[in-house]
Amino acid sequence: MGNVTLQKLVSLIVKYLDKERLMQDNPGVTQEMIDGFFQTISHPAKMREAFDTPAQGHEKRQSRLGTAGELIIYSDGASRGNPGKAGIGVAIFDKEHRLIEELHQSIGETTNNVAEYRAMILAARKAVDYHAKEVTFKADSELLVRQLNGAYRVKSPNIVPLYDELMALLTRIPAWKILHVRREENTLADALANKGIESAHCDLKTML
Repeated sequence: MGNVTLQKLVSLIVKYLDKERLMQDNPGVTQEMIDGFFQTISHPAKMREAFDTPAQGHEKRQSRLGTAGELIIYSDGASRGNPGKAGIGVAIFDKEHRLIEELHQSIGETTNNVAEYRAMILAARKAVDYHAKEVTFKADSELLVRQLNGAYRVKSPNIVPLYDELMALLTRIPAWKILHVRREENTLADALANKGIESAHCDLKTML
């Protein structure tokens, strides 16, 4: 039969594929989707990008950290009502302050202080996942920062288990510090925390 290139093989598959039947039996499938799929698989580079696994994506993000493995991580927690609907946000940067990853989550109903701790726990967990050697955490909660720096004692029964969980994570980071910043310097994490709150509303609408 001779050699058949990938592009030729794709064109033959398209020729013999009953696209009309496919779209008839699957209303969500369009001609554009079919064309886009075959364009992707006919280009190896695009195919690798399309089927990149989460683990591979994580490795790519890790490679951006450089040999020092330094991170700057902003975190914030928000609660509408205190207690009320709450969300958390985390923004991760490399040492040149280039954005690596953004995260936001809904955490149900709780207080501002609990949300701040939950956000910081997520930030610390991500630092561990990245195998960071040195991390500077930044948060606009003065209470959180002072408690982690040892200036204030942790007394609230709601915070003690969160503090213990957070400290266990921080011990896995070779070098870390936490700095207090003003809200104006924490706008991205704040926006992500509020996005976390809104995501709960979106999930509810989807269920209804």
